[in-house]
Amino acid sequence: PPPPPPPPRHGVRRQRQMCIRDSNIIILALLLLSACTSSEEGPILVEDAWIREAPPGATAMAGYMNISNLSSSDLLFLSATSPDYNAIEIHRSVEKDGVWRMIRKKNIALDANATIELKPGDYHLMLFTPKRELKEGDEVNISLQFSDDIAVDVIVPVVRPQH
Repeated sequence: PPPPPPPPRHGVRRQRQMCIRDSNIIILALLLLSACTSSEEGPILVEDAWIREAPPGATAMAGYMNISNLSSSDLLFLSATSPDYNAIEIHRSVEKDGVWRMIRKKNIALDANATIELKPGDYHLMLFTPKRELKEGDEVNISLQFSDDIAVDVIVPVVRPQH
């Protein structure tokens, strides 16, 4: 018997086009996934963020966190903003002659490959005039601004202090 006729050329061309299209879709998806991953990673890492729960009606709260500069360049922590507060300031608690007071800071130097700890009794964020009542378990979105046009958004839980 004679051999079967070859498949039509247009069918092979169609399969080849579909294979190329599918390959392009896979490559595009991998590139997009890679871009998403790298945008979440960056020179700044924020860990252990929390806001101290304040009594009802309080006009100020305090926020704490560890901020790491993962880059090889020195940076400045410049400011913070949140839709949940009218204003946020960087402060440092200092003791002089047995008296503690808070000093507003314009920024905090963040050395290359170093971490600063915002903690009670030292650097911290003062969060002024909450726009809603915030209690333990609530979360607040805070945007941190750094030199070199770096911004990091952080979801910060409100925590009741343990005595």
